[in-house]
Amino acid sequence: MSILQVNALVAGYEPGLSIVKGASIHAAEAEIVVILGPNGAGKSSLIKAIAGLVPITGGQVLLDGRDMTAVPAHLKIRQGLAFVPQTENIFPLMTVEENLRVAGGVLPRADVAPRIEEMFTAFPDLARQRALMAGSLSGGQRQMLAVARALIVRPRVLVLDEPSAGLSPKLVEQVFSRLSEIRQAGLTIVLVEQNARAALAIGDRAYVLVEGREAHEGPAKTLWDDPIIAELYLGHRKEAS
Repeated sequence: MSILQVNALVAGYEPGLSIVKGASIHAAEAEIVVILGPNGAGKSSLIKAIAGLVPITGGQVLLDGRDMTAVPAHLKIRQGLAFVPQTENIFPLMTVEENLRVAGGVLPRADVAPRIEEMFTAFPDLARQRALMAGSLSGGQRQMLAVARALIVRPRVLVLDEPSAGLSPKLVEQVFSRLSEIRQAGLTIVLVEQNARAALAIGDRAYVLVEGREAHEGPAKTLWDDPIIAELYLGHRKEAS
């Protein structure tokens, strides 16, 4: 059974100007689902709509079978869906620990401190920087902090927008390796990513979005060599090997 089910979603920033035009995706428990596509395909708008940050005008978002379509973003977090945006995903003028404390504000007060320590155990590099301003962290550390901020509420589904954006290849490898480890604890991950090769390497399944709709779906491990990907995502035909 799917943890996250998105059915024929229509969404956009302006009335009558839909960017997402009937996209349908699903994600099962402990699965990494990758959303790929050319620029302007509506990938980020799709996951922002799922997270409650882009107005939905049609379709449905289900989390564990519950209709979450009209639930505001801040309440979706309480219901088990956490979102990590591409930018502005930490508070640079707060310390690492203060960032986690603010993110844990939706938890019962007695649970906040233990959850912060759990995050520091899971992310030892952050533990060593706990008293530093988050703005002084490296790009990879910032991304890890953004993920830890999302995980502190124990979500069922973690949705990420371009987690490799602006990172060096080495840091991309570190971030994606960490996401793979997190999945092993039973978390479902849905991510939008331009670095298709790196994302497909850790993914279970992938969708290719074109003009606001899913144009292709397949196993992540084999999708890179699929000739349809070359045509839809890379913009040219590639002969099947």
